Amino acid sequence: MLNVRELRSLASRLTEAFFCNQIGPFVLVQKPPRPVVEQMAMRMGAQSTMAATGPSLEAMQLAVMLRFDELIVATLPPLRSVDSLSVGRLPSCDLVINDPSVSKEHARLSWHGQTDTSTIVDLGSMNGTQLNGHLLDAHKEYYVQDGDLVRFGDADFAYMLAESLWERLRR
Repeated sequence: MLNVRELRSLASRLTEAFFCNQIGPFVLVQKPPRPVVEQMAMRMGAQSTMAATGPSLEAMQLAVMLRFDELIVATLPPLRSVDSLSVGRLPSCDLVINDPSVSKEHARLSWHGQTDTSTIVDLGSMNGTQLNGHLLDAHKEYYVQDGDLVRFGDADFAYMLAESLWERLRR
């Protein structure tokens, strides 16, 4: 795992192709605590982050998140054409989230390289998995898109394609 500052430094020194190859096809950016995001969003011109929904709120939250240099970014190894990554508290998970609201084996993210898409499946976790604020049905596959907000229990992340992250960090 790296933080936003380290990734910004890498993005400034590497070509897009090399940067994306190094961090994998997508990343999960850990979201700061909700009150901090709301305060930043209000300073950026939002009327209210509570009443707003949809892509505009998600885009603003993502922009806010990338202003925090110390935020943790879960980068993943280069993946084969189809690969799955486990999310949970167990040390054997690909993404370990040390949060009591996260189940031992909470969810699975899959990368579909032929179509450059990802899916997410909640593995029957106790506190659920959310995608853009919607609780996912256990064991059902959902598509994840660039900029989507994913919540495992109480742990919030933004899903970003590597190309999108590189572009945003270079701004």
